[in-house]
Amino acid sequence: MLVTGFSQDIKLDKELGKENAQRVEQTMGIYDDAKMTNYLRSVGDRLVSHLDKPLFAYNFNIVPDMSPNAFALPGGYIYITTGLLPLLASEDELACIIGHEIIHSNNRHTIKQIKKKILPTLLEIPGELLGVVNENLGIVLNAPIKTSNKLLFASYGRKFETEADNEGIKLAAKAGYEPDAMISALSRLSKSIEVATENKEEKSYFNDHPYTPDRTASIEKIKSNLTWTKTNPISQNFLYEFDDILFGNDPIHGVIVDNKFLHPELDFYIEFPKGWTIDNQVTNVGAYQPDQKAAAFVYIEKDNLSPQKAGTTFVANLSTKDKSKMVNGEVYALNGKEGYLLTFKEIIKSETAFAYILWIPLNGNLFKLIGIGSSESKATLEHVSYSFRGLNDKDKATIKIDKVRVVEAKEDETIKSLSKRVNNKLNLELTSVVNSKEENEKLDKGTLIKVVNEEKYY
Repeated sequence: MLVTGFSQDIKLDKELGKENAQRVEQTMGIYDDAKMTNYLRSVGDRLVSHLDKPLFAYNFNIVPDMSPNAFALPGGYIYITTGLLPLLASEDELACIIGHEIIHSNNRHTIKQIKKKILPTLLEIPGELLGVVNENLGIVLNAPIKTSNKLLFASYGRKFETEADNEGIKLAAKAGYEPDAMISALSRLSKSIEVATENKEEKSYFNDHPYTPDRTASIEKIKSNLTWTKTNPISQNFLYEFDDILFGNDPIHGVIVDNKFLHPELDFYIEFPKGWTIDNQVTNVGAYQPDQKAAAFVYIEKDNLSPQKAGTTFVANLSTKDKSKMVNGEVYALNGKEGYLLTFKEIIKSETAFAYILWIPLNGNLFKLIGIGSSESKATLEHVSYSFRGLNDKDKATIKIDKVRVVEAKEDETIKSLSKRVNNKLNLELTSVVNSKEENEKLDKGTLIKVVNEEKYY
């Protein structure tokens, strides 16, 4: 039930939350593991049941992102990345992290900043191709470069972060979880980032998040005044709940290797110019040169049409003004396959900009290749299109996937000897941090240790 007095106010939360949740799904994707997701939601639902005044119907999901983070959108949308879950050691730590995000959403931190005209960045918007493509041509091309898959987690400022820390552990404690767990989780997260980046965390007045030692000191003060009763965890063996979770990027949406892109599920390969920035999203992959004066994109068409039918249908739906920018529509052969090519032209600030849309069939799918640039970019864009092909056996052999595995230590094994035995891909220092064990510490038989194994995707 919604709180009296807030029923009118939370309309904006819901609208912003729904809109950005769709963007998260389109740009990052939702991790497809029902068992892990159901467990996460069970912990989240337990916490929500102890909120005094829940404003929203909360929704919890895992996103496949290697950055160790959690984030909340307005309206009750909470996300945990696959990069964070392997760093957690207990359900108590998970509950404290989720509690922190619930408070951000339930206390309407994003909306409060909007009212103060302090807008947290929910999604990076790199913008149109500056100086080449204007708004109208962007609309013609279905605005292919509107968002990036690098989600910039909302920056709430120190006041709201401290509020989420303090109220989050209070919520966790009310639900029967150890509030101290937030300290161990933050400390391990900070240490793992230091090891991975080789940069020690430093206190800065320009950081949005409080300095970790300051955060943990504040949490210590709050939890010392809490009265709470420990309840049984939902899981009897937390580490196994996320055994086999993705570590790193998910090949299911494609793999970037230098300037090449390989998609194992859609079975295609494309090569972009060296030095271009490649942006891989769930719905498309694109790349653009550093000055953003040329770009190329690959989409898959959902409609089961012939290339020519797809192209003519696209043209039929254009406005009269946009149709006037089209200079050609023709059957076009690419690598022995018959496609259909549209060419658009526009003069922008005395510079001629071209846009090419090519529909081409490949391995039972219909793809849409888009190229944007000046006349000087034509040869480059043509080279990109001619690199488009199906995967061969050599390509497939290069695609690997990393998974977190929980293994049992043997008598007197160390992190170092265990890692060698199980072919642990994670470096020893980070393995030690993740497991809260010293590198040469003698392990008891049966001690559960998280490692990372590399497997062939196919």
